[in-house]
Amino acid sequence: MLREKYPHTDKIKEVLKDKSNLVQQHGLNYVSPTWQRFADQYADTEEMIYEWLNDLDARRIIDEVLATLSETERHQIEQDLKPIDNTVLAKTFEINECVWGDKVETENSYNRQKHWYNYRMNDHVFESESGRFTKRH
Repeated sequence: MLREKYPHTDKIKEVLKDKSNLVQQHGLNYVSPTWQRFADQYADTEEMIYEWLNDLDARRIIDEVLATLSETERHQIEQDLKPIDNTVLAKTFEINECVWGDKVETENSYNRQKHWYNYRMNDHVFESESGRFTKRH
């Protein structure tokens, strides 16, 4: 049983209706620890692009939920996220391309400021996808 630290309202459940069962059932109480685990264990060690993309989905879902919350609720959760995001930033580097590719980037209106995590990678994934991405200088 997950600890219910964050709100999981009907509004949030509606946003998550097309996600996995665990995400639907627990919302931020599932994806926030998932993002923490990624930051702690995989941000600098993951080797496969498929797993990398899967991990980034957790952060995108967090953003989707944040958009439904009041400013007060959002601010508190953003404070919790800051050290996790900082860990990911420290273990990765910026790339010129969106990790999802141009088509998905355009379809979802991803941008480097708001969706920064979709423009970062570690050395292992970068090397496994040789020639597909370029480091941003």
